[in-house]
Amino acid sequence: MTAVKSPKSKRVKNEEGVSWQSQKSAMTRDRILEAAIDCFLNLGYSNVTTAKVADAAGVSRGAMLHHFPSKTELIQATVEYLHQKLLDDYTQRVSLIPKKLKGKDRRRAGLDAYWDHLTGDLAVVYHELCVAGRTDPELNAILESSVSRFEEHVHESNKEMFKEWNDRGDLYFLAMDITKYLMEGMAVGQWGKNKDQRIDRLLDYLGDRLEEIFSDKGQTAISRHTKKP
Repeated sequence: MTAVKSPKSKRVKNEEGVSWQSQKSAMTRDRILEAAIDCFLNLGYSNVTTAKVADAAGVSRGAMLHHFPSKTELIQATVEYLHQKLLDDYTQRVSLIPKKLKGKDRRRAGLDAYWDHLTGDLAVVYHELCVAGRTDPELNAILESSVSRFEEHVHESNKEMFKEWNDRGDLYFLAMDITKYLMEGMAVGQWGKNKDQRIDRLLDYLGDRLEEIFSDKGQTAISRHTKKP
């Protein structure tokens, strides 16, 4: 006598089948996005096509079109995916700073963590996209929302890293901007002889200037041009 499966068993099986298909689809999508990031890194934005990304991901053209019917949709999804990976990367680097470090030593470790973040492959890809966005209005529009979200996340992390300075009003925000723009410029222009030594010297200099800014009693040009908290 053949056993008859209950409707409940059939339903569970179907639900598991749908779950697996959904998981498989998500894995394929992530593989395409990872391949897109690699292509931007190795080929440059202007040389990337959906066909090249599909080949790099090892998926068929049909699978690529199923997930991303156009290059614009692929780029938008890649920027969002890259944005999340950048957030995760920065958060992880900051979280690895030893808890025993305090004061100036902890703040210098924060600068080192930010430098490692800025010079990693993910940040290199992001910079490549930002440069391309200068002459590509569509890409620029996609990037703008990503920039604001990332900066908010970095701000939240810095509030914890530099919490003893949070109440310094515009002085705090100006110091964070000095750090951001100096270090981003360093990351873009790190060429020439004795590069590592020059970078270490600049990071030491930046760290010392930040300490001076926040121990200042109103005598420096920076403090004179900021609003008091």
